[in-house]
Amino acid sequence: MISPLLDRDSQEISRVPDHNTSNPSTALVLSGGGARAAYQVGVLKGLAEILPRKKGAYFPIISGTSAGSINAAALAADADNFHQGVAKLIDVWSNFEPHHVFQTKPWGLMSRVARWGWASIGMGDPKNGPQSLLDNAPLRDLLSDRIDFDQIQSQVAKGHLSALSVTACSYTSGRSASFFAGTDTLEPWSRVRRDGVADLINVEHLMASSAIPIVFPPVLLNDEYFGDGSMRQNAPISPALHLGALKVLIVGVRAEGDTTEQESISHPTVGQIAGYIMDTLFLNSMHSDIERLERINSTLEHVPDGVPSEAVKFNTIEHTVISPSVDIASIAEQHYGNLPRALRNLLKLVGMEKGTSRRFISYLMFEKSFCRELIECGRKDALEMENELLELLSDCL
Repeated sequence: MISPLLDRDSQEISRVPDHNTSNPSTALVLSGGGARAAYQVGVLKGLAEILPRKKGAYFPIISGTSAGSINAAALAADADNFHQGVAKLIDVWSNFEPHHVFQTKPWGLMSRVARWGWASIGMGDPKNGPQSLLDNAPLRDLLSDRIDFDQIQSQVAKGHLSALSVTACSYTSGRSASFFAGTDTLEPWSRVRRDGVADLINVEHLMASSAIPIVFPPVLLNDEYFGDGSMRQNAPISPALHLGALKVLIVGVRAEGDTTEQESISHPTVGQIAGYIMDTLFLNSMHSDIERLERINSTLEHVPDGVPSEAVKFNTIEHTVISPSVDIASIAEQHYGNLPRALRNLLKLVGMEKGTSRRFISYLMFEKSFCRELIECGRKDALEMENELLELLSDCL
């Protein structure tokens, strides 16, 4: 039998190999969202409180995009000990400061932005100037120090991990690439504007996947420049299905039913426009993909009894979705004053005020008080869904 996922651009149905339905593979899908990914850590914390400790994986398939790829890789390295992996993530995210992610020293920050702007308007050499607004070299150091990438393949060899997928977008080809490390039985795939590429995951894959366009620099991988995986990722659940998932836990970073409210009838500010762009980049495709998956499942439920399974050729994908019960942008606004003064001055310089830029700012709010509040929100939301989560993971208990 074959599992479906519909590509919204080509209206193509992507198909992945069947697996033993008596023991379906369960996947964890973590979306992008910059600093909002602290919410994912809270959900994982709640899960760790619900699930008993055991030797072995609750999620043999883990798929991540953008900041979600960082959380995914960290969990994959500790696939045989879910609770330990979650504890490590909590330690990092609950103590985050902006300087752990990008350079925040006042002179260096303002000088970089000035040189980037000068080159961008054609007054300097763009090849020799900064390739982005912010320098995220500290993030590379943090990831290299905190994630044992050799352990990922070791977890595969020991049978605790079936696959890890990290998605980035190629500026060179314009295609979305889901780099995956896993068992030898997994096959690469190619669909319209998206590919699955077997590779050994390292820090550069995470840097590429989380390189927010313009904000962070592109990363060179396999002779191509890559940026944030949320760009052109039309089917964010698809990598997990290609890697064998029949059950999926999807963790979003946007409140259910959250809409971009009309804050005024005046002309939109730079901050508002930037926030809307970020929402579109990180959030819209996931919600569309979930809706599409549910529509396909609903269609399969109406297949008449007696129709041979060979004729249907599809499986329903059991899934659970957790998304914030609060507006993360409003939380970011409350913690705005905790950002470095140099960064606040820079945002103000380019027209991003506290109130009108809260959506954009929420993606860069790598600040411990903000992250801790999101972690607690995610934890509570997971505990509220305890019954649904236990049902989804019943085969792993």
